[in-house]
Amino acid sequence: MSKKILISLSIIGIVSAIVIGATTAFFSDTETSSGNTFTAGSIDLKVDNHCYYNGDECACTEDNGCTWQSGPNVGKECFCTWKEKDLTDGDLFFDFADLKPGDYGEDTISLHVRDNDAWACAAIRITKNDDATNDDQDIDCTEPELEDNDTDCDANEPDNDLFDGDLAQKLYFVFWVDDGDNIYECGPGIDEILMYGYASDIIEQGGTAVYTLADSDENNVGGQDGDPLEGCQTYYIGKMWCFGDLDWDPNRDSDLWTCNGALVDNKPQTDEVQGDIIFYAVQKRNNSDFQCSSWAPQN
Repeated sequence: MSKKILISLSIIGIVSAIVIGATTAFFSDTETSSGNTFTAGSIDLKVDNHCYYNGDECACTEDNGCTWQSGPNVGKECFCTWKEKDLTDGDLFFDFADLKPGDYGEDTISLHVRDNDAWACAAIRITKNDDATNDDQDIDCTEPELEDNDTDCDANEPDNDLFDGDLAQKLYFVFWVDDGDNIYECGPGIDEILMYGYASDIIEQGGTAVYTLADSDENNVGGQDGDPLEGCQTYYIGKMWCFGDLDWDPNRDSDLWTCNGALVDNKPQTDEVQGDIIFYAVQKRNNSDFQCSSWAPQN
């Protein structure tokens, strides 16, 4: 191979190297967004309760747990007061036996929606109104019930017959929006009543009644219509029940409601009422048209 050819090939190689090197020297820049993440928000409804029975407070301390503070059961353990938490099967707003006409109870429920604004509904579901007169002994009625012409206490009636017993017709309830003091205070814009009536009224409605706390149409817990429950704010609901009739006297400074059992006859003796109280919260954002009338509690 001639010397001129070798020199030409060498020049071509040098020029190629220069061209290749030139292609990697353009101006450049790199931007990186690392760790992009989506995290779902949360709606967490917490409930606490503070209860009284015949004026006796069920109060809790860290050292002694929850006990009745006065009256015949002073010092005994009670279970109807608890701190803010998720409810379990053992958390009962009402669990009272051996009722007598004129017995009553008062409670304040506190609702807390964690993290985000939410619509909220409540429901009361009556699951039993049973004339439970010693069914295991096949005894139909106590003597006092028969004397008052109680014809429904049939030991052969099926359990959970909502129309079998007489106690639901004599258990009166009132629920109101409270300011946390567990006392109903009369007046526009103070403590608005949410519902009132006998447990049997709910039975007549099919066993379940749904109430709006806050949805896209109304707000019954202290806000304007269309306002949700605000995240991390506490809302209070007062409730009172009476075995008899609740007498109302707006002229009293306190105890506007008093329980009158004078008109209760013997028919409810040994009868039993059971039911559920259900609270429901659902996100407000991207759910602007929600109404409690469209919600029904699951069995």
